[in-house]
Amino acid sequence: MTAKHERDRVLAMLEQKRKRWINEARAVAKKIGKANGEVTINDLRKVVSLPAGYHVNTWGAVLRGKQFKPIGYTNATHLASHARTVRVYKIIDIKE
Repeated sequence: MTAKHERDRVLAMLEQKRKRWINEARAVAKKIGKANGEVTINDLRKVVSLPAGYHVNTWGAVLRGKQFKPIGYTNATHLASHARTVRVYKIIDIKE
């Protein structure tokens, strides 16, 4: 198993386990993306709180799927991130 496969496995598990919160966070991300032309995890973290007891990796499950197209990179802005690189996404309208 590769690191990418393990990441995808864990994120898929989180997506099922925290489905309601992730869907709510995705809805906010879509609104931000449509209003600004793009969205990052930085934008989302400013307006959405991770519930107590949720692992921080849950953030990684939010900006996934066909509706989020990576278009670039920026640095994370929260202190614990140590300014690591995060993706910038464009919102793609899809029929669900």
